[in-house]
Amino acid sequence: MTRPASLSARQLIDEVTDPLSWRSWDEPLDEPAASGCEYRAELVLAAARAGIDESVMTGSAVINGHRVAMVVSEFAFLGGSIGSAVSDRITSAIHRATTERLPLLVAPCSGGTRMQEGTAAFLQMIRITAAVERFKSTQLPYLVYLRHPTTGGVFASWASLGHIVLAEPGALVGFLGPRVYQALTGTPFPQGVQTSEHLYSCGLIDGVYRADQLANVVSRILDIVSHPSPTMDSPMVPSVPSDNHAGSAWASVLSTRHPNRPGVRELLDTAAQLVLLHGTGAGEADPSVVVALA
Repeated sequence: MTRPASLSARQLIDEVTDPLSWRSWDEPLDEPAASGCEYRAELVLAAARAGIDESVMTGSAVINGHRVAMVVSEFAFLGGSIGSAVSDRITSAIHRATTERLPLLVAPCSGGTRMQEGTAAFLQMIRITAAVERFKSTQLPYLVYLRHPTTGGVFASWASLGHIVLAEPGALVGFLGPRVYQALTGTPFPQGVQTSEHLYSCGLIDGVYRADQLANVVSRILDIVSHPSPTMDSPMVPSVPSDNHAGSAWASVLSTRHPNRPGVRELLDTAAQLVLLHGTGAGEADPSVVVALA
């Protein structure tokens, strides 16, 4: 399957957010390596190639009227890899979103942790994950949009923790990259195993959407979760039929088998504002059950 090229971080932000609503939270970063060393030269070259100072952009924006916090990876900067400086930026954005009580939309696109920083970079996944869990404990929405590719420690940590996990079509998603797997085992991954569509079919992803569809999906989710729930002071009372069901038991059986009888999806479309989800996050999915945020 041929997949379209992923958008850059800036392009995705422009595609998803309301015009002129983006407000960057990015502060100048500390030097992760001594000036003049090989790693420092790589960072300078990566910044020139990507047009931003690191592999992630953070800030706030408005999506169809909803103010949200965003963390967006830039794959053009050293494969979207995560090091100590990037971790500082991500955790700072998560803490600010928590303080300002903003929904958080993250859009990872990364090969994992930064090899140039060794074990210290891998440990940053624990730090980011802890910040995400603190954010989620406040009952604010944590939404994830997996982009091509999302692998390694990023996929295994903060990219897999969303209340709702979405993905772009055809994205490579998984912990172990296909080239690493083949180098270790001598055999390639079966075709299509590490795609967003396959993970959706397994119940690990809630939906597969193009970038130009993402704003509407996110705003529908936020419309639902930000709507006040009924309270004990205003209970929802079911309506009572005006008369008893007429006819024989067999007539009722025939009614249930009628080809024009509405199904559960038609009933939900009529009775509720909803976003269809898929599976449980633990790989449990069954076509006889509809899971939805409504």
